[in-house]
Amino acid sequence: MTGFNFMNIAPPKWRILILLVISFISTWLVFKHILKIALQKNIVDNPDARKLQKTPVPVLGGVAVFFGIVVGLGFFKTTLNYTTLFPLVSAMIMMLYVGTIDDIVDLSPMTRMLMEVLVGVLFIFGSKSSIVYLDHLWGVEFIPDWLSMIISIIAFVGLINAINMIDGVDGLSSALGITICSFFGVVFFLGHQYSYAALAAITVGALLPFFLHNVFGLHSKMFLGDGGSMVLGTIIAAMVITMHNKEVMFPVFKEIDFNIPAFAIAVLSMPIADTLRVMVMRMIGGKSPFKPDKTHLHHRFIALGFSHIAITLTEVIFTLLVVGAFTLVWTLGGSDDLQLYVVIATAALINFGTSAILAKCQSKDGALAHKLKNFAKITHIDRKGIWLTIQKIVDGKSEFYKS
Repeated sequence: MTGFNFMNIAPPKWRILILLVISFISTWLVFKHILKIALQKNIVDNPDARKLQKTPVPVLGGVAVFFGIVVGLGFFKTTLNYTTLFPLVSAMIMMLYVGTIDDIVDLSPMTRMLMEVLVGVLFIFGSKSSIVYLDHLWGVEFIPDWLSMIISIIAFVGLINAINMIDGVDGLSSALGITICSFFGVVFFLGHQYSYAALAAITVGALLPFFLHNVFGLHSKMFLGDGGSMVLGTIIAAMVITMHNKEVMFPVFKEIDFNIPAFAIAVLSMPIADTLRVMVMRMIGGKSPFKPDKTHLHHRFIALGFSHIAITLTEVIFTLLVVGAFTLVWTLGGSDDLQLYVVIATAALINFGTSAILAKCQSKDGALAHKLKNFAKITHIDRKGIWLTIQKIVDGKSEFYKS
């Protein structure tokens, strides 16, 4: 005879919200201990000519986030079907391992790429999921298995690197991660795919404490690190692949001409557009697409003096604008193809256009540059009032971090 378990009788939406709270609390509680280890072992990101911080910052934030996700998944096992997520958990562990090693010893781009491909192949075969369902884009419902494998591996590796590349200013990767997982979680929930809806909620819950420490913390600031960004990229890539799996197909959205591929690209528009733009411009300039530089959108904003929180909010707003454009075309009855074309055009216009304007303002000191620089000064918030209150909450006793 089993005891009473509220989680077993609560509706799925309440179970999922409870899991979000559990992952939030778990990450919050473990954060200071992970931070202390990073400080004691000197596992930090040191400043250099390309990086934005002026002092060394611990880089084990991803370990804290991963811990919160794992604890959430532990409770998840008693409420929903955990089996479908086992291959993903294995992929997350491998990516955390690779990314954390990279944080410590700097792996070569080729080594990282090979590991990402290997993990992607293992996830695709282990989960029996691949991007095969196009939801009637260009009149195609399913693509051949061989092409599906190629596209799925490219998407897996590409999304991991896209999330990793936007991790450049405080709060940006975690804020976009929260935004992306929230959108995807809602779609999975409405499509009755509760396992991945729960995963999305758990990830949001684990990212929220990190976001607070990363943005508001003074003594408790920690970077996500390659380990964390690669785990986040793995989760997002798995969601995208599962969303286009033949076994899912979301009948509820199929009935209302809601094109899943167009929606997914809209939600991921900023990381995808920024990564593609930067890599293409590097290759045009005769450089390796993986050679770091300061041409990402967040670097352009920083060069004009914008604060980290302003950049983060701006890129979240840009994402919402692209999703809004998709939603407008969909509600007006636009075809599947039109939904995709509008998403691509809007994302390109926002990312490429904004980058071009900011680059011009960097090189020419005209009227627009003066206006943007003056506006950028306003975005810097003094640590007082509500900001100082939140800082004190997330920092706790500063002596702890100095001990």
